[in-house]
Amino acid sequence: MSVRLRIPDLSLKETLECGQFFRYTKLDDRYLLSASNRILWLWQRGEFLFCEGADQDFLVHFFRLEDRFDQILKSIDRDPFIHEAIERYRGLRLLRQDPWECLVSFLCSSAKAVSHIRAVVEALCGLSGRKMTSGNVCSFSIPEPHGFCDIRRLERAGAGFRAKYLVEVSKAVDRGWLLELKRLPYDAARSRLTQLPGVGKKIADCVLLYSLDILEPFPIDTWIAKGLRQAYFGGRSVGVKEMEAFVSTHFGPFAGYAQLYLYHFFRNVSL
Repeated sequence: MSVRLRIPDLSLKETLECGQFFRYTKLDDRYLLSASNRILWLWQRGEFLFCEGADQDFLVHFFRLEDRFDQILKSIDRDPFIHEAIERYRGLRLLRQDPWECLVSFLCSSAKAVSHIRAVVEALCGLSGRKMTSGNVCSFSIPEPHGFCDIRRLERAGAGFRAKYLVEVSKAVDRGWLLELKRLPYDAARSRLTQLPGVGKKIADCVLLYSLDILEPFPIDTWIAKGLRQAYFGGRSVGVKEMEAFVSTHFGPFAGYAQLYLYHFFRNVSL
């Protein structure tokens, strides 16, 4: 039996395909997701979201439906570029992912296309994840902390140089350690994460924003850096620190939402 939930401001397509989440497959007008150790089907009809495989409480949590969405968008709508991004992709929502799953996914994300990241993550899950079924569909969960132990197998699955980081991080953290980061200020939480092997500022910001309810991070990769330089710095060469200072001041405490919209905008629109 499917769950139906009215969400006026939701674009399921933009939300799932914008680069914040990797474990989905689009099949006709439906999306098959593996998230939080479950398989679920999602589809949208107008203002209504339908789901098989999860209840309403999960959907409220996953799609952050308690966020004051309109107020957040108003607070970040501060210039023509973000305004156009909001107008074009309104309904793009921030997800609240499982922190461990999010960390593993973004450890696999270095310098790869989204399709490649998704393929690598699925291959890693097949190595030692828990088997999950839904009807005739089978998938595997992301292995639990301490579940990555064989570097060579991880390398063969496509993790490459990230294999050793997956093993080391798997030994170093557990879910409780990650959840404790929620209690910290942004800078302190980011500092803790970047002490982990293979976790730089960009990966740390992604994990904090996409899974740990810290909305200040503005993850900066090559796409967003190029777009920021063109849109906000007149095309001149500026470093990441200057960009970080600008977006923090310009967009304020919900800078992460601004990043979500601008990243999707810069990837799809020529400035």
